[in-house]
Order: sequence, then C-alpha cells, then structure tokens
Amino acid sequence: MSRRSTTRSSRSRRRGLHGQSPRLLLSLFLVAFVVAGVTSLTNGQAGQLAPQQDTAQGTAPVTPVPVPQSALTSTEALALVAALPDAVYTDNGSYAGNREELFGDAWSFDFDQNGCDTRNDILARDLVATDIDPATCRVYTGILTDPYTGETIDFVRGQDTSADVQIDHLLPLKAVYATGGEAWPAEKREALANDPVNLLAVKGTENSSKSDSLPSEWLPGFYPDISDRHDLGQRVVWDDLPADTSLQCWYIDKLVPVFVAYELGVTPEDRAAMSAVLESCPA
Repeated sequence: MSRRSTTRSSRSRRRGLHGQSPRLLLSLFLVAFVVAGVTSLTNGQAGQLAPQQDTAQGTAPVTPVPVPQSALTSTEALALVAALPDAVYTDNGSYAGNREELFGDAWSFDFDQNGCDTRNDILARDLVATDIDPATCRVYTGILTDPYTGETIDFVRGQDTSADVQIDHLLPLKAVYATGGEAWPAEKREALANDPVNLLAVKGTENSSKSDSLPSEWLPGFYPDISDRHDLGQRVVWDDLPADTSLQCWYIDKLVPVFVAYELGVTPEDRAAMSAVLESCPA
C-alpha cells in the first residue's frame, strides 16, 4: 500500500453537547469569547506548535520549533477562571477499569468526520515531516517537539516505538469524571475525550508523569514529588513556581477553553493553581 509524506491541519468541529450540532456549539463558544473581548481561538488550538510544512520525499525534514502562543490575555483568562462553577473532587471508584465504557473507544472515534480517527488526526496535527498512509490515515513516522520539555522526538510507528509519543488529555478523563463528568450523558463524555482542543501529542514519559493530574498537582516543567496526589492532599507550592512561567502560562491558557466549553466545574485547589500561574503571566 502506497504512502505519502504530508501534514494535515486538525479540523475540530465539536460534536453536539446538550443536543446541539457541533458547528452551532463551536460558533456559540467563539461568539461568547469575542463578546468577552477574548482573542479568537484558531480551530480551538491555542498554543499550537509551529505551523507544519510539507516535506517532499528525499528532502531534509523541517526542524520543529515550539511556539507557545496565548489566545487569551492573563486578565481575560483570570476572569474566566473566576467565573467557573465550583466542583468537588469525588472518586467513588466507579471510573476504575471502566474508561472505555464511560468515554468511548479512543482510537476508533472520528471527531470531525473527516474519515480519520482522532488520534491519528492529532499526530498529523502536532508532528511535522510526517509519513501518512492516506488510505488508513495512519501516521507512520514524524517529528515531535514535545511541548512540555522542548525535546525533539523521532516518532516511528511500531510495537516498541509508538509509545515514545502519546496523546495527552489536557484535562484528564478521570479528573473530569470525578469533578462532575460522572453525571454527564455518554455523548458529552465521548466528545470531551476526543475533542482536539483537549488533546495534545507529547513525549510518552511526560504523559505518564502527568497521568490523571489536574493543575493543582502537575504543571509542565514543575514536578512535585507526589505518589497518590488526591489521597495525600499534596499540591503544587506556588512559591516554588519557576522564575520564567511562560510554559505554565501557555499550559493554563490551553486548559481554560476546555473548562469553559464543557461547563466543567473547578476545585478550589485548581482555581488557586490556575489563578496563581495566570497572575504571574504578562497581562
């Protein structure tokens, strides 16, 4: 089967939440942001990696450079965080072992109905110099600049290598479930689990490090020693934030639209975490 080198832009049309059409919901969300004076989001991918370029066979691959760009000013983001409803983290054990049943089959879901599953769409969006099979949408090779560490990773699809690059849920599914998602209809949970605005290709070990953490427990470039975060009640110590918080600002900037779009509540710890970071960001 022939393959070709190509890159594709993600087309994130949100599936119907609360019975609304994907296009209508996304339009309402963007209009709300404009009315609030928020800088427009581009396809729901604030802080996306540098624009991708086609790489012909036999030419040197383009070296990707991460470009942390904010779609929201810190003032706008702070206002949105302050307006989020309150939530309590409640893990009653019903999520364990039931992720696929609760959030759907990740690899078979086609969020934007383009004929490709969402996970390969994200690989194609976030990697450059990609080799993609147009018949199956499978990404066989590519180059990722990990947004969390800045490391360059050569992705090769295979049993022993695919895990080098993984798809991270910015808002982890367990955390979503434990802060209100348990009461959602299955369609809304499936939408959030596969919405490109909540997905990011990252270094596999960083995805494992982040695990089910919310921002009060984990920030990119900041690693508190936490084993069982919720049970131990350990949280990020804000006095220890790095002097240059641009990476953390970018990360919170990507999280806020997901909270807003899915009307997700926020715990006091996470509200404090996001606010502490945003207060350190340029206005």
